[in-house]
Amino acid sequence: MRRQVIVGAIGAAAIALVAAGVQAATEDVNFPMNYRERLANFTTVDRTDNGQVRVLYGSQAALDAVKAGRPAPSGSVMVIEIYPAQRDPQNVLLRGADGRLQRGGLASVYVMEKRTGWGAQYDPAVRTGEWEFASFTAAGQRAENRDMKACQTCHLPRAQDDFLMLPAALLPVR
Repeated sequence: MRRQVIVGAIGAAAIALVAAGVQAATEDVNFPMNYRERLANFTTVDRTDNGQVRVLYGSQAALDAVKAGRPAPSGSVMVIEIYPAQRDPQNVLLRGADGRLQRGGLASVYVMEKRTGWGAQYDPAVRTGEWEFASFTAAGQRAENRDMKACQTCHLPRAQDDFLMLPAALLPVR
């Protein structure tokens, strides 16, 4: 029952975003230069469902706040690098000796950034707090015609964790 409610809420939020013609304000979010040195690399996710490897980075202050059960502070930045997983000639995903998917070249970089007052233009039913989203090419150029509604919709159910999707080890004990 709870899963149906969550899925229904996500679907309703997506419909509301489309109906309202609202796009995430990607122009507000800039590519975070030197993010690999400045942000904490907190997890890597093998996505066998879509053949991707996702490498996640985040502001240490944001990670510490969410772990303590507090919202991330203004200025927090989260980055997801998207890599296609390598496949053999039979289209089977390749794994390394460590059992992890082998990644190809960096395909894209998604950034979510939090600033005081951001997100106020959205209906409260679809607002992800003060977070905004943007998509960039592997070279750090803003991706053209990338609608960030899918990012908002996916993060909506995580309101209790300040709309962040983090490994259980980084979340507060409830």
